[in-house]
Amino acid sequence: DRYLEELTQEDKPLRFATIASLSDMSRIEADKFVVTWQSLTLERQRQLVKRLVEMAEENVELDFHLIFLMCLDSEDAEVRENAILGLWEVEDRSLIDPLIKALTTDVSPQVRSAAAVALGKFAILAEEDKLPEPDGVKVKDALMGVLRNENETPDVMRRVLESAAPFNTHVIREHIRRTYDSDDLNQKASAIFAMGRTGETRWLNHLFKEIRGVSPVLRFEAANACGELGDESAVPHLIPLLDDDDLQVQLA
Repeated sequence: DRYLEELTQEDKPLRFATIASLSDMSRIEADKFVVTWQSLTLERQRQLVKRLVEMAEENVELDFHLIFLMCLDSEDAEVRENAILGLWEVEDRSLIDPLIKALTTDVSPQVRSAAAVALGKFAILAEEDKLPEPDGVKVKDALMGVLRNENETPDVMRRVLESAAPFNTHVIREHIRRTYDSDDLNQKASAIFAMGRTGETRWLNHLFKEIRGVSPVLRFEAANACGELGDESAVPHLIPLLDDDDLQVQLA
């Protein structure tokens, strides 16, 4: 109760101990939290959920998923987006329907993009037979439906392509080719990311070309994609990247 009272004192910064106390709440504690949450200003809600995401990324032992689930129904797009980002590690199939709803109906492109990315882990689980078939079909149909939507924004489309790539259908491969031919760096990077997710070595020549290219962003994505594909023929192409001028490329 003392920690919840602290949250309402909006002139004070959010302390680590206060936020950490919200981890792994019981249902009774969660009900109390909801009452406090509803009393906070929008700016304080935004600050809190953003900090929760940051702390969950820094410390995997912290569990705020009940708060993030509650925030999916927020009226504020920024809160909804951060809530989805906060659920990045959760593989519970009960998340599939809320994420599909966010992807297909949310008014915010940023929220739809976040939902598309989050659905990617379920696409991988489906292809690895670690998800009940009806759930896998549901995820695939939702992602493919967005790919057919010509009115969707480019950023959402590229995130959907990345997440749909494990299904590796003819339609997906055509989307990868078209996106890869784009003059937009982000679109091209997403296509390279998707190449790695398909599990198909047919893309290796494209990846080897980008590894030797001038763009560190594309070298980074190409290196990661080679790692996803795991084909030994990539090794001689990857070794020179250990001396790349860009640290992120070296790490990739």
